[in-house]
Amino acid sequence: MSIELGVFIIFIFWLFIFLFVLYKDRRNLFLGISFLATILFLALYLMFIVGKYSNDYPIVYYIGMIGLIGIWFIIVILPLAIVLMFFYNSFMIVRREGLRLRNLLSLGTIILLIGYVVWWPSIGRYTYESMILNGIYIYVTLVVLYFICIGVSYLAASTLNIINLLPRKLDYVVVLGAGLIGERVTPLLASRIRTGIKIYSKHPGSKLIMSGGQGADEVVSEAFAMKSYALEQGVSEKDIIMEDKSTNTEENIKFSKRLMKDANSRFALVTNYYHVYRALVLAKTLGFRCIGYGAPTKFYFTLNAFIREFIGYLYLKRKVHSVVIVSLTILFILAAVAVEIYYRINFGGGPALKN
Repeated sequence: MSIELGVFIIFIFWLFIFLFVLYKDRRNLFLGISFLATILFLALYLMFIVGKYSNDYPIVYYIGMIGLIGIWFIIVILPLAIVLMFFYNSFMIVRREGLRLRNLLSLGTIILLIGYVVWWPSIGRYTYESMILNGIYIYVTLVVLYFICIGVSYLAASTLNIINLLPRKLDYVVVLGAGLIGERVTPLLASRIRTGIKIYSKHPGSKLIMSGGQGADEVVSEAFAMKSYALEQGVSEKDIIMEDKSTNTEENIKFSKRLMKDANSRFALVTNYYHVYRALVLAKTLGFRCIGYGAPTKFYFTLNAFIREFIGYLYLKRKVHSVVIVSLTILFILAAVAVEIYYRINFGGGPALKN
């Protein structure tokens, strides 16, 4: 079997996995993993096709050149653009929101990524002579790569989960609350409500559920302020349901579900783009099927908030990722022991222990 055919078979395999997860339940990190794997092996297969037929078919050559330009863009221009975006985002959020630890997430992330890509490989030059130090270096590298892959997959899954091309008829549209300014909604929360109203208007007979309790520093409940804003936007009062007991996203979803007349009601969660995927994962852990819609958010705020959401996702799925890291650690230790035994048997000593 040729390499070309092998790559094509792997591409078909990942495409099948992606479509299966997309159909079964897309609120799954494996959606992002399978999507990225599908794109990767499709690109490899197309490279084989271009290399094989470019001499016989000029059109294939030109397509290949366009593809090479695209690859050059992805390898060189895109990473540079991402670095600049991180720094610009960091500057803007500190300028507008103040110098606080939570506002430095994007800056800290890009500094760590640059350090990992630029300086971390050079550390390997000082560890390779010692098998112990080299083993630690390789282990740390693998752990960091794991979390980078999880982060990229999380981004892909988050993006795919806010795309609803053929949504079914919805019975309820649940708008998740956020902080208030006195008795008024913030611009961020107003954006969620306007998005919820747009979706509600596309599903005649549906109801809007405004979900949000009253914080210790709030004059009224978020649900009350959200309802008032929706009424100002022309929504009929009979189509608005208030859920004013929740204090976090999990309770938003759980308490809103209790207000639905039918246990099988179809509903959508509306929040900001960066928050949609984690909200959907929470709904899945609660056993509720739903879809999500993202409300527009100011760009300077999005990146920092997305990183915060990713950290929240890791905490939510901490048991799963802990099992993976522990398994990786055990496998790595077993591999190190196997190498040690190999050296003892074949060379009469254990260089790993000597170093």
